[in-house]
Amino acid sequence: MSDMEFKTIICDRDGPVLTVILNRPERLNAFSEEMFYEVAGAAEMATRDPEIRVVVFKGSGRAFSSGADLSDISEGRGRVAEVSFEQRVRAAQRVFDGIEAIPKPTIAAVNGHAVGAGLQLSLACDFRIVVRGVKLGLSDVKIGIIPALGATTRLPRLIGLAKSKELILSGDLILSEEALEFGLVTRLVERESLDQAVRELAEKLISRAPLALAAAKDLLNSSAPLERVAAEQSRLFKTKDAVEGITAFLEKRPPRFTGS
Repeated sequence: MSDMEFKTIICDRDGPVLTVILNRPERLNAFSEEMFYEVAGAAEMATRDPEIRVVVFKGSGRAFSSGADLSDISEGRGRVAEVSFEQRVRAAQRVFDGIEAIPKPTIAAVNGHAVGAGLQLSLACDFRIVVRGVKLGLSDVKIGIIPALGATTRLPRLIGLAKSKELILSGDLILSEEALEFGLVTRLVERESLDQAVRELAEKLISRAPLALAAAKDLLNSSAPLERVAAEQSRLFKTKDAVEGITAFLEKRPPRFTGS
């Protein structure tokens, strides 16, 4: 899938950093089925391209994402309109599962309100850098549904069961300042500092060994047992990057990792 085929997102490549911009500002970047499909394509592209080392998700305009486009869903429009509603939900779940599984660090650059599917997209990312004063939440219960795209599993791992119940069962939106207090937000920044903060984090991650990052991310996401951790450590210890990292440490110089 090339950049020219994208209609609802923009893929901006800057060296080893791929920024995926949700681009339906007139709908506050609400997820249509086409946007789910295109975001999945971008995630697949990021996974397959060895030159991409960090993936950033951001919204165009004044919102990160206002959630799912209810008009698109309720009218049954879109790429998979012929299948059942449950199948469509499962398809959307797989999109965010695919983002979580990208074997490279992912950053949600939350430039505006992130509600429903928007917040759930950020939960599938490894880091959430959020602008001060934006609203975050899962208001699904207010319209008779639930947050079904990963919040019920990812949110408790991140902030605990009790706080997750408070957010999901109340459906209330909270400010990013409050979200920082209980660990939902990785870092809080002023709006004009967002791009710089994302760039600094991306540069730090790019300087780390990519195979080690991929392994650590997978082990964390899967809550892997220690036996598997030991096996991964043994595998990594035999890589060229590990040899380079240890050699560089002993020679007191920055390592030059190649991902091999």
